[in-house]
Amino acid sequence: MNAKKLVVCDVCDTLYRSNTTFDFIRFVSKRGGPLGFFLFSVLADRKSPVFYFLILAGKIMRKDIVRSSVLRMLGGKSNEELMLLAHLFYHEFLIARANEKAFQLLPENSVDMVVLISSSIDPVVRVIAQECKFSFVSSQLEWKEGIATGYLETDLTGRKHEVAKRLMHESSLDRLQVITDNRSDWKLVSLADERFVIIRSEGERKFWNELNPVFIRV
Repeated sequence: MNAKKLVVCDVCDTLYRSNTTFDFIRFVSKRGGPLGFFLFSVLADRKSPVFYFLILAGKIMRKDIVRSSVLRMLGGKSNEELMLLAHLFYHEFLIARANEKAFQLLPENSVDMVVLISSSIDPVVRVIAQECKFSFVSSQLEWKEGIATGYLETDLTGRKHEVAKRLMHESSLDRLQVITDNRSDWKLVSLADERFVIIRSEGERKFWNELNPVFIRV
């Protein structure tokens, strides 16, 4: 391995101005007809009382019930169908929402090892990684005989630091650069030698100040 350091970059609201899991499922639901889009809106639209009920229930149960509920909408779709939809999503929706300031932080040479580590789902992150020519590790949908069950097999939320440690060990690297906006990435950012945090308001600095990162205002 010729890499000098590991560069880890978040995806949602870091590389792209998008929560890619929700935006992708919204994109898929619109192609499923009005009933599918109505169901998505009931579950995930901030104007829906069901959305707030799920948020409250999630706080009590300490689970992201809104996320798990909309993920069910992918159940029954084949791997091939979701990969095709992920490509369409990337080109028709996501690419126009690229955060150029974040992309400028990524190394242009091939010496460093660049890995997208995302809690978003694998069809979307896989396509982004293919298009950008990066490696990736993401949350993984559960599949049975090539069909999505609507559940996650692996969820990286709050566990990205574990992935970074493993990659550093496997590749014999001793330097880590992290680019993220995600507060759940605190442990990941704390591990980094070079820390870049994407913020959208000056008030967001307070959460991160203890780690003394470089702030990128977008």
